[in-house]
Amino acid sequence: MLTKGASEWNIHFWLGKDTTHDEWGTAAMKAVEIDDSLGGIPVQYREVQEHESALFLSYFKNNLKYLQGGYESGFNQVRNPYENFKPRLFHVKGKRNVRCTQVTLGVESLNKGDVFILDEGFNVYVWMTPETGRLERIKGMELANSIKNQERGGRPKVHIVDGGWNTHVGFWKHFGGVENVKKLKSSQEGGHDLDYWRDNKEQLTLWRVTDSKGELEVAQVRKGDLEAKLLDSNDAFILDAVRDGIYVWIGKNCTDCERKNAMLWAQQYLEKQNRPAWTQVMRVIENAEPSTFTQWFVQWDSSSGKKSVAFTPKLFQVSNESGKMHVEEIAEFSQEDLDGDDVMMLDVLDQIYVWIGTGANQEERKHAEEAAKKYLATDSIPRPKKASTKVIKQKEESPDFKKYFNTWYSKRSYLQIFVKDPTGLRKLVNNKPLLGA
Repeated sequence: MLTKGASEWNIHFWLGKDTTHDEWGTAAMKAVEIDDSLGGIPVQYREVQEHESALFLSYFKNNLKYLQGGYESGFNQVRNPYENFKPRLFHVKGKRNVRCTQVTLGVESLNKGDVFILDEGFNVYVWMTPETGRLERIKGMELANSIKNQERGGRPKVHIVDGGWNTHVGFWKHFGGVENVKKLKSSQEGGHDLDYWRDNKEQLTLWRVTDSKGELEVAQVRKGDLEAKLLDSNDAFILDAVRDGIYVWIGKNCTDCERKNAMLWAQQYLEKQNRPAWTQVMRVIENAEPSTFTQWFVQWDSSSGKKSVAFTPKLFQVSNESGKMHVEEIAEFSQEDLDGDDVMMLDVLDQIYVWIGTGANQEERKHAEEAAKKYLATDSIPRPKKASTKVIKQKEESPDFKKYFNTWYSKRSYLQIFVKDPTGLRKLVNNKPLLGA
């Protein structure tokens, strides 16, 4: 996938969980070919199924849908979506960055905490229990409508299975009958949507990379606070940002071979460090570094002579819906991403805004500022010494908070967009807007 932002090109190559080593290599080579055609300046991202970056997920406005590998009708459906159609079951999971994964059609795949879509061809069922979250329900409906309108030309009928989640005969006939409701897994057995939080301050590490002897060799340059002057135009470096992935930086005097081997080096580094194979990997070129890379350095434009890159504000959704704190980043955010059922954190470098939605539960309200202070204390990004937190309540936003959103709606429009009653799901089925009259 090739995308162009206001001042940068991005190349993403995506690896499914069943990708072979040869397929991985082919994808990396194709990314290099695209990179060459654009003069070698794009930022390259290696994306792995179920661990994609927030930026990659932001491209999929109708959310991400995974199909099982080798699914025969994947291309045939363009010609005739109902020819030899076999029912499919999709698992809708995630609070904000929702992923829709095709799973085995059986009761063992269901659980009470998530939304599922049963696709029969002419009928699409959206199954949701009372334990499912509001956002997941809305996303499930959006995905069902996407199947209906974008894949099938509006022909199927979408059924919401909520009140009759444990009695709907049409749905349960695919799972051995209603009597199998007792076999449903609990929401806890379904797993958390996201288990992300920092336990302690994690140290950044900068490594110099060479392969002069035919295999990867890394030498530690600095651990902790980093300065731009540590980077040498004649060499390649790996910046290990721990939970935030690794970056391979290529100096402007590196050879074409070194530039093309960047992703291979990253893979070898992960193996040497016993890091998970799904760790986020980005390749950046000297003088074309994005803010996601420069943010890790102290005074990027000081003695290094490198051009300063402005910090890009970050928005996070904070929730303890399942009893454990979850934090999820939202890329390319707008006011519409402020979820009134939760607490949000807006990071603008010198200030962490804690936005409390009117529907946030008491536990989230109680620990909102504490969560922001923990975020600030455990973050490795260099910040001004006076960086602080500030609590803001929904509908009481200050001008200094609003300015970080490209558009801020009027009070009337704001209420129309963000207050969603139960009839909203039915409106989605009929493609009616959620806005009030």
